[in-house]
This record gives sequence, C-alpha cells and structure tokens, in this order.
Amino acid sequence: MGFNLLGAVAGAAQGAAMGANPITLGAGAIAGGFGANGATTVGGLSNGAQNLINGGYLGATQVLNAQQMMFQLQLQSQSQQFDEMTSERSELLRETNTLRDVAMQQRKADNQIVKEFIRSIG
Repeated sequence: MGFNLLGAVAGAAQGAAMGANPITLGAGAIAGGFGANGATTVGGLSNGAQNLINGGYLGATQVLNAQQMMFQLQLQSQSQQFDEMTSERSELLRETNTLRDVAMQQRKADNQIVKEFIRSIG
C-alpha cells in the first residue's frame, strides 16, 4: 500500500474544511495519502482538540470554585470571630453596668447611714 497523492490532496482539503488549521490540514493529508478516511481522522483530531480545550476550561473553573470556597471559609471565620468579640464586649459592658449599679446602691446606703448618724448626734 503506497502513498496516494490524490488522496492526500483530498484529505488536506477535507482537513481545511473541518478545522482550517495546520494540524487538521496535515492530518487530513497524511490520512488521505495512506488511504484512510481523511474526514474521520480530521474529525477525531478536531474532537480531541475540543476535548483538550474543554478540559482546560473545566480545570480553570474548578480552580475558581476552590478559590471562591476558600474566600467563603475565610469570610465565615472572620464573621464568627467578629460575632464572638461583639458578644464578649456586650457581656463585659453588662458586667460593668451591674457593678456600677451595685456601687450606686452602696453609695445610697452609705448616705442613708451618714444621715442617720448625723440625725442621732444632732
């Protein structure tokens, strides 16, 4: 089985029609020259190239999704830390207010005792 020049030209023409790039053109010419169906070979290469492009796109999409998940986890962690800090601060303010109220009640009691003491002396 030899090389068929007419088949190579026909395969190259089919390759140009299918993909219009040097890879499909050359594959069609080689396949046509050796008697294979050039359109099938060119179509197979075209599908392989498309699968490669799709794989790259899906890989990039997965990377973006992973980055987005990491961003969401970091944001959730920040939000949780902020909530815990706010809760702690609120608790400290409640304790301070309670201590202030107790101190005020103690002053009132001390004032009442002083008034009673002054009244008993005078």
